[in-house]
Amino acid sequence: MSLSAPARILRKPTVSRQFSTSRPVLASRGAAKPEGPGIRSRPWSVQNVPKFAFDDATSLGWMRMFRIQEGEGLVRKIEEDREALRAANKTKFTPPTAPIRLTSTIDLAHPDSRYHTKCVLLVPINALPLSTPEAVHRFKLLAGPRWTPGKPGRNEFIKDESNGGENGWIKISEERFESARQNRRSASDILERLVNAANDRESPLPADLPIDTRHLLARHRKKRSRQNPFRWAPGQEFLSPHQEVGGVRGFPINWLPEELREKALKK
Repeated sequence: MSLSAPARILRKPTVSRQFSTSRPVLASRGAAKPEGPGIRSRPWSVQNVPKFAFDDATSLGWMRMFRIQEGEGLVRKIEEDREALRAANKTKFTPPTAPIRLTSTIDLAHPDSRYHTKCVLLVPINALPLSTPEAVHRFKLLAGPRWTPGKPGRNEFIKDESNGGENGWIKISEERFESARQNRRSASDILERLVNAANDRESPLPADLPIDTRHLLARHRKKRSRQNPFRWAPGQEFLSPHQEVGGVRGFPINWLPEELREKALKK
């Protein structure tokens, strides 16, 4: 009897896996799994932003498209209102001759802006129904920082001898209400109350008080620069440099009693 060939025994190969708790290994394992509780807790992290696949417009591209869309909307609105604009252009515009000017702002680029409801009232004091010179002076005292010797703007610090501005101008701005009509009404009511209070002969406010010009000095210093240094113009002799009274620069010395004026100037 012949012996059979030796039988070969096949064994299952074993795979050894090395387990490590070092920080680099754990970091690499965490980076390999983009999903996890840490990712869900930080959804806006820069590390979790997917890679841009160039399948959409960039942020600058979207901004450019929105600007183009806004311009197209304005052009479309002009085309729709062409006939109305032509009809309005046929009527001749006559500028108002009244000295009171009421200004509102309209900006089609920003129709939801709060500046659309703002109202600015500008009028020379000589155009107001003030009965006496004492009422004119009392009106300046009541107006406070709203009063300027010149027309508000570039020449507001220089007296305006023309256009009825010998006694200065008053400017009232109103933007507290959400409607432009309400703001115009409020500015008109403020001006009317100031005129009535100035014409009141029984007013407790004496008409011989000096006008406080500290707001003009502060505004003049605020607008100065290297190209526009702070100096008094030839037409500003009435605005003499303010002195310190009791530690307050520009406080009218005539507002104090006579027995306290020397003491206040020494401080």
